[in-house]
Amino acid sequence: MLRKRCAGPLLLVLLTVTGCQLTQSAFSRTVGNAGAAFSAASTTLTYAHEGKITSAYAQSSFVNYRSELDGLDQQLPSQQGAPDKRTVQHLLDLYRPAMQAVIQPCLEESCHWQAQVAALNRASQAFLMAGG
Repeated sequence: MLRKRCAGPLLLVLLTVTGCQLTQSAFSRTVGNAGAAFSAASTTLTYAHEGKITSAYAQSSFVNYRSELDGLDQQLPSQQGAPDKRTVQHLLDLYRPAMQAVIQPCLEESCHWQAQVAALNRASQAFLMAGG
């Protein structure tokens, strides 16, 4: 009996959440995912320098981030639901330095890893905001 009473509200919540995802444009989903990936990359780089994760773990994580983010600069302008060209260009201007950090993350102490973290954070914030 309790199972039937709980199933109704749970089903309603699931339908509401699913409905929100279905109404999201391709652009919003793409930039939201990219923003999350840039944020994860920033955290990974920071954790590597704080000794919370190994360099090997960080390197393998960056392979995954690269795979997820590569080619995004080609996809964004033509995505369904993309905003005006100026907004897309702003995102691309932030994408390039952040992507350089993803491609060549500074995992040694002798480099300027904080600048990479800053670029990743700027891109993450802008992409997440653009995604709604």
